[in-house]
Amino acid sequence: MTGNAMAMLALVCGLLTAGGIVGAIAVWRGWSPRPRTARLRRQQQRAFEELPARWRDHYRWLLTAAAAAGILMWAWTGWPVHGLITAGAVAGFPYIWHPGGSAQARITRLDALAEWLRQLAGVHVAGVPLEQTIQASVPNVPVVLRQPVAVLAERLRAGYPPHLAYREFADHLADGTSDDVVLMFMDHADNRGPGMARALEKTAAKVAQKVIDAQAVDAERAKVRTNARTVSVFTLAVVAVSMLSTDYTAPYGTLGGQLLLIALGTLFVLALRWMRRMARPKPEPRLLLPAGHRTRQPGGIR
Repeated sequence: MTGNAMAMLALVCGLLTAGGIVGAIAVWRGWSPRPRTARLRRQQQRAFEELPARWRDHYRWLLTAAAAAGILMWAWTGWPVHGLITAGAVAGFPYIWHPGGSAQARITRLDALAEWLRQLAGVHVAGVPLEQTIQASVPNVPVVLRQPVAVLAERLRAGYPPHLAYREFADHLADGTSDDVVLMFMDHADNRGPGMARALEKTAAKVAQKVIDAQAVDAERAKVRTNARTVSVFTLAVVAVSMLSTDYTAPYGTLGGQLLLIALGTLFVLALRWMRRMARPKPEPRLLLPAGHRTRQPGGIR
């Protein structure tokens, strides 16, 4: 390894060490993640959930392949940033191949929500309390909703206040349509009036209509997603061929060149995020503030 490579590696290690020390001191002084950090984590989790099942189920192996590819590229070129970019490209390929995956994920989630509401209506019409109806519905809930509904059912079974359990369920789904359903649940928890089964049926019909509307919009956005995928894959292919050519990457074989590669890689990621936002629908505004939020927002409900 050349002296410049050693200097670059020392710089990276130094930055990582400094970040670790700062983080340790912050935790020792009582720092805890802010709501913005938690929101970022939810966004990352939701982005992962938007991937097709075959990518989610094998993503651990993809990360292993990304690490191996990064190490091989580092060994081939002798520069760490080349390996870092390669590993990032392999790990992020599913998101490049499926831009705007949130649209189909939201349609699937809404369809599952409509089916679940119809199931609740069919059981609740017999006079079973809503909380028990939710608990009994877990085995038959569509797969995409099974985990959040199972958590909701477990909280209700454990004696959680219904309002708190419903609010946390709404936070997990983080969608205006889901908030509408949760508001109906919360109103029923207060009033226990008749007609809940009929309300569930009507809400299920409304959600099913939203599925039809969302499918029509998604079909119009298909061209944008195709263009985003084509541009991204072509760019990656050009970069991959270029990085394998030592003559072409020679100008980047310096400390300044490595820093320039980091800047170019960052700009490429930002461009991909921009195209992904163009290909995905705008999220439906929420009707409920997150649980524990102490402020009001215009048009929101505390």
